[in-house]
Amino acid sequence: MTSAGDSLSASRVALIHPSIADMPEDELVGRLLSDPLWPHEMFKLHGLPRDGQFKQRVLLNTAPGEFKTDADVILCDPHSPHEAVAYEIKRIKFGASALRPGGKPNKLHEFQKAVQQANRLAQVGFWKVYLYVIVVVDAREQNAEKITYQGLSSQLKSMVASVISLEKLQSRIGFGQLEFTQPMDYAPFAVGTHGLNLHRLASPANQPAELTKWVAGLFSDSVSK
Repeated sequence: MTSAGDSLSASRVALIHPSIADMPEDELVGRLLSDPLWPHEMFKLHGLPRDGQFKQRVLLNTAPGEFKTDADVILCDPHSPHEAVAYEIKRIKFGASALRPGGKPNKLHEFQKAVQQANRLAQVGFWKVYLYVIVVVDAREQNAEKITYQGLSSQLKSMVASVISLEKLQSRIGFGQLEFTQPMDYAPFAVGTHGLNLHRLASPANQPAELTKWVAGLFSDSVSK
């Protein structure tokens, strides 16, 4: 049994390293793109360009249709611009306070907005579209300096699962859910647990010629000479 004194002690753990939950979303995505492992595990699934290049946070106001939106990531082999893959990424973060009794994650309620954004990317006409939810968990205070990899409780996992619904996501859009846990006081991604649950692969669509021309221009600096 955990006493009130133990709980108070846990809340006063002196933490040295930054919290994975405080990492801005763009920085989090950039960190994953630059990692030696995750670009292959997360962005280069079966059927996607193995030699593709990435562009992050791409405004689509100059793309055909002048959509007032953006893509969090576009993956494309510069030699095959007709096969561009667009990603919408939504981070759900559990900081220390979210793991305390009665705590709730940040931005869990925005999942449906992410679905709408992914549907817009499909409307733009990209060859394939993916929606990824990235759950980041700072469990250091909860674990109170123990050597453990414990992260979310089953109750909090159920809370996330209760919101994740693909009912309004276009059927051709792929969906994956990632989770990164920072269980001990090490730098984010140094020591911890991670996982990818791929709910479904994206289905290809015929990418419009004008969009392909735009994608080619976007990646023209990546074409080897």
